[in-house]
Amino acid sequence: MSKVNTNYGCSQQTLYTAAALVWISYAANLPAFASLKGKYTKDYATDALAALAAAKALPTSHARNSIPESIRIQLMPLGDNCLCNQRKLRSYIHEVFPGDAATPMLAAAGFNSYTSAYNYNWAEMNTMITEGDLFISNNSTVLQDGTNNMPIPFIASYTSDKTAFETVYNNYITSAQATTGGTNEKLLANNAVYATLIAMMEDGRLIFENDKTRKELFTFSIVLNNITGNGTTGMHISAIDSITELSIPGFTATVQPGDESGQATSDILEFKMSAGTYKVVIMAPGYPDYIAENVQLTTGVMHRLDVVLTKK
Repeated sequence: MSKVNTNYGCSQQTLYTAAALVWISYAANLPAFASLKGKYTKDYATDALAALAAAKALPTSHARNSIPESIRIQLMPLGDNCLCNQRKLRSYIHEVFPGDAATPMLAAAGFNSYTSAYNYNWAEMNTMITEGDLFISNNSTVLQDGTNNMPIPFIASYTSDKTAFETVYNNYITSAQATTGGTNEKLLANNAVYATLIAMMEDGRLIFENDKTRKELFTFSIVLNNITGNGTTGMHISAIDSITELSIPGFTATVQPGDESGQATSDILEFKMSAGTYKVVIMAPGYPDYIAENVQLTTGVMHRLDVVLTKK
């Protein structure tokens, strides 16, 4: 399920604040709106504010992600067992297919996925053990080499660890899909709040096109600027490995309140937020979660949050 794109160009929390302020301006100028279109009534604002409250009440990504994250933690030791088995299988392959003869055998046994699996790419882990299990089944006699190489109990052990991983992995996929659906529901609700707001604001600018002061009340960019200040407010997040001192690719971060989340595509992950105090959770496969409490953002300042993560 693909993620819904946002239409509002600001943080959720900023959207909620801006919408509440603009609907107050609408109420204060209701007679002018009603003279333009019959739909503009007191109930129209009441319904819009109810939709805003409903969007805010939908679960945050942090709450939804707690289920997939807990399953991810279960997957790690199961994946480690599979990786250990795969290394043993590599030894057995080298024993009976010496030199260059081992290369195509290793590929057939799933080793093209080993590096990604080692870095806890669960889809590649699943591919690796599926191919490995099939390779063992098709080549068990050769791999055993009588009683000189792969022991018979290893076959059952490999399959058992594969099954244990796949059981939890399937739960992970199901939960992750549910999380995406929940995220989409919230983003769709936010987009609907924004669409109603912007349509009303367009009419507001039409009504007050000769009244600069009141026209600004219905200009979204000006409302946002009044909330966040003249400069860009937010944070830059970076994460490096404690041993290599290199940037960790693809780390993710969630910021609360506001339900903001993102994945780094370069060394820096940027969030544009309104001023306030936030909790930041930084996650990367193979590392314990890093939690920064009480991160204070000041209007017009991009705060730097540089963290060092140590592999589990």
